[in-house]
Amino acid sequence: MPIRSSLCLLWLMLPIQNITAAIDQTPAASQPPAQVSPQVDAILTKLESRGDGLRDIQCKVRFTEEDKINITKTIKEGTILLLVTPKNPHFLIHFDRCILDGGLLGKQEWYLFDGYWLYQAVERLRQVTKNEVDESGDSINLFDLETAPFPLPFGQKKSQILKHFDVTLLPPAEGDPANTDHLLCIPKADSRVAKKYEKLEFFVDKEVHLPRRVIMTKNKGYEINTADFPDLSAHSLNSGLTKKDLAYPSAWDGYEVVEDK
Repeated sequence: MPIRSSLCLLWLMLPIQNITAAIDQTPAASQPPAQVSPQVDAILTKLESRGDGLRDIQCKVRFTEEDKINITKTIKEGTILLLVTPKNPHFLIHFDRCILDGGLLGKQEWYLFDGYWLYQAVERLRQVTKNEVDESGDSINLFDLETAPFPLPFGQKKSQILKHFDVTLLPPAEGDPANTDHLLCIPKADSRVAKKYEKLEFFVDKEVHLPRRVIMTKNKGYEINTADFPDLSAHSLNSGLTKKDLAYPSAWDGYEVVEDK
């Protein structure tokens, strides 16, 4: 299950086994950020500002993986809880519906990050795999594109986005999430993210100024991952989540725990 990426759920978008890999220290794009249109600048400014005062997010998530080489399509649906704490943010992603090539798998999956450890639990295996993400004990900035092990799509800095991408605003098209601005982000040739992505697309809600959809294309267009947050709204933000809401799920009782080193 891909759960890391460069911008979005970006936290949902790279293979689980890569989460604890060494952070890529390749220098980012050396040239200064390119000039962007006033419209793009305004959207990115609001996206960055939305991170100020953000304490928690609670919404549905629909994650789609398309493999155009093997002609397979996997869809996972569930909920995501994100809690911003003084040190490392916490999140819990629970998929309660999984579909492979149109057939319902029906098995649950969970991804829990408690600030130090990342847990992946799969119902059909009755197993929890844990990865130590924060070995140093220092805080992790999960909003930083260059240093975070799995950067989150909320609270991104405009300067970081423009440092790594050329960003343009695309006109509305059929199938776009309603009331969103569609940003196309093409990695700069000398940015480290150019090795990972062909392009990233953000559909930013015009009212809450957060992504309602993120599309990541890589491997020359043969791999496309899409993260949708269909019910994201003002009611999804700062609803009063606590660490108890992101506790070790009772459904894991009796599961075998395996540490992945």
